[in-house]
Amino acid sequence: MSILVVETYVIRPEKLSEFDPALNEFLKYKETHQELFRGLRSWRLFKQEYGAISGLYIEMWEFDSLADMETITARIFSDEGMKRISRGFHQLVEATSFSTGIWYPVA
Repeated sequence: MSILVVETYVIRPEKLSEFDPALNEFLKYKETHQELFRGLRSWRLFKQEYGAISGLYIEMWEFDSLADMETITARIFSDEGMKRISRGFHQLVEATSFSTGIWYPVA
């Protein structure tokens, strides 16, 4: 059974113009460093347009198990390039809007 790490956040209004370039940098890094992301079943990003919090991003990282999640995320975020990308990303996010949860399928 797979698990999902689900992160939600809003980009600070004054940083919106920096988000697309940062996202593209991450996507390119992910594509060119496939071995680093080995074991990650999927990664998806959604943007909420209507309802609740408009402009909310929902990011989902899918792994085979909690143990895999721990191993793979430790590998990904110990990489110097990903450390830099992650630091830059967190400067764009409204800190009070950021949350992380672990989901698993029930049906």
